[in-house]
Amino acid sequence: MSDTLLLNACGNPISSFPVSTIRWQRAVKLHFLNKVDILESYQDWQINSPSFSMHVPATVITRDYYRPKHNVCFNRYNLALRDEFKCQYCGEQYRYDNLTIDHVIPRSQGGVTVWTNCVIACKRCNIAKGSKLLAPRRKPEQPDYYRMAALRSRFPFSVRHSSWLDYLPNGVLNETVSVRV
Repeated sequence: MSDTLLLNACGNPISSFPVSTIRWQRAVKLHFLNKVDILESYQDWQINSPSFSMHVPATVITRDYYRPKHNVCFNRYNLALRDEFKCQYCGEQYRYDNLTIDHVIPRSQGGVTVWTNCVIACKRCNIAKGSKLLAPRRKPEQPDYYRMAALRSRFPFSVRHSSWLDYLPNGVLNETVSVRV
């Protein structure tokens, strides 16, 4: 679980798909290397060592500006978001935990893991398909940043710390945001 929101020097997340988060250990390391400043901390989560103690960073900001990339990273969550959390074979909508990546042209037949060869499938359909060649309901395509931003606003998003809400853009958030504590 990534516990710390990573912001660019301008105050925006470095990436939105996925939202730029890092593990708290890396945030502490970057802080001591003078690469980030801590904006918010978890008040109920503290780390202790023989020589110091500090609260775990919830939000950090880089000291240098990094040009944001408007490409969408390929990962299972973004693939599920592109396919609107619907199995591309049976058409049913599922929770993220019940979805798998399916290769339209199976890897056993030379298929590669790219946007244009992968779809989201429920576990039942993925097992039934196996290494057969079946056409999904919709041809897989590489999504663009703006389409993903529009899709992102339609699905619930949970944040680790309430301070994140001040920094995440509207394209990432919507009224169904929940805060995990």
